Amino acid sequence: MKQFFSPSSLAVFGVSSAPKNLAKSIVRNCLDMGFKGKIYPVGKNRGTIFDQEIITDPTTLPSDIDLAVILVPSHLVAKTMEICGRKGIRHVIVSTGGFSEFKDEDNQAENDLLKMAKKYQIQFIGPNCIGTINTNSGLCTPFNPLNTNSFKKGKVSIIAQSGGVANQTATYFSEEHIGFSKIISAGNKLDVDELDLIEYLMEDKDTEQIHLYLESIENGKGIINLAKKSPKPIVLFKSNVSRTAAEVAKSHTAALANNDRVVEGALKQAGIIRVRSIHEMTVCAKALRLPPLRGNRLVAISLSGGFSVILGDACESFGFVCPKLPSELIRKVESYRRGGVIRMSNPMDFGDVHSVDVLLETVKQCLALDYIDGIALSFIYSPEMVRMIDVEFSRPGMLLKSIRTISHEEGKPIGLSFFTERVNIEQLKADNSYPVFNDTLESIQALSLLRDYTARKKQGSQQL
Repeated sequence: MKQFFSPSSLAVFGVSSAPKNLAKSIVRNCLDMGFKGKIYPVGKNRGTIFDQEIITDPTTLPSDIDLAVILVPSHLVAKTMEICGRKGIRHVIVSTGGFSEFKDEDNQAENDLLKMAKKYQIQFIGPNCIGTINTNSGLCTPFNPLNTNSFKKGKVSIIAQSGGVANQTATYFSEEHIGFSKIISAGNKLDVDELDLIEYLMEDKDTEQIHLYLESIENGKGIINLAKKSPKPIVLFKSNVSRTAAEVAKSHTAALANNDRVVEGALKQAGIIRVRSIHEMTVCAKALRLPPLRGNRLVAISLSGGFSVILGDACESFGFVCPKLPSELIRKVESYRRGGVIRMSNPMDFGDVHSVDVLLETVKQCLALDYIDGIALSFIYSPEMVRMIDVEFSRPGMLLKSIRTISHEEGKPIGLSFFTERVNIEQLKADNSYPVFNDTLESIQALSLLRDYTARKKQGSQQL
């Protein structure tokens, strides 16, 4: 499977110098991503792309090419696959559409493709996909032009049945400063499927989390078995759960709808985290960077009375409780108030205490309580304001480093959000030394995902 992600050489079939040719975008994306391997553009007409001559006679290709991408009309795919087989290419991405998602009965193009793959023992991803992106090797096989300079490296890998979803997750995860290691568009899954890819990513040193977008699940038992033994968390966004979506999904990736209640129960049994959107994938990815949340008892702290109320509502909405804190701790915190007009409780309005040091010490003492499982902290932030209160913490990295240290020393999570200008939130997220959520509600949502995952993994390990 390594050749699908880190090939030393790549052949791209279907290239031309025509302005609207899609296959040449594959070459461009790889060059822009910094792919260091040799690229062989293959097409039926002579021409030049990116200072390389298009190869019109594929028999002249060398015999040691690791990976090929095929983007030719569907009736020519099997013939191109045969060319790959004869040249010793054993790993292929079939980007072309027009197979069972288009015509599900007696599809000759699909039958011929499978026949050639079997004859030459070729593993292939697709058809009807955009293939793979690997931020470590620079491989980037989507056929649409991409702004690869915006992609950020990370430790999350994503398997998406849809090419459009694969592209969008690359954008979302990069914009949220989570980054990604690998993104795979699996398409119709005629050969390589999500089980093969999950198994590979479970062993991949550059992957710490596995996220999936699937429109159908053909082998639910296989996914459950893999998830139960996976040392890495598995997150699933399963769509195609309604009658409305079923028809378009069928024509999109030949996906058959599954009974969603059965799917939901199976995922819980396997310890797989279920999310409902690409954005929730990013929320979950951040949450999984935190220490485990072993219960539902939180301390909620904000530097605003209004946001303390919002935190309280959100905690209850997501099934958390905010226990009463020790009276001596409350009295100690109240002794630092400026105006002395705010009564401390849980949720805690910290707006009358103008010291980051006191706030961090309070967070530490709260996390140290045996009956507290985690903290939701909503912080007002601007560099100028923090500089006025505590100049040491005016740099985002210093503040986030302090919170990370407390969280990891206590082994309990802090769901951190800020109410400030968007530019400041982006600056804090870009520091990336500790997960920052977009708002208070998102931080509680993240903690709920983490709590449920921690509980399911514990239950799963006890059953093994």
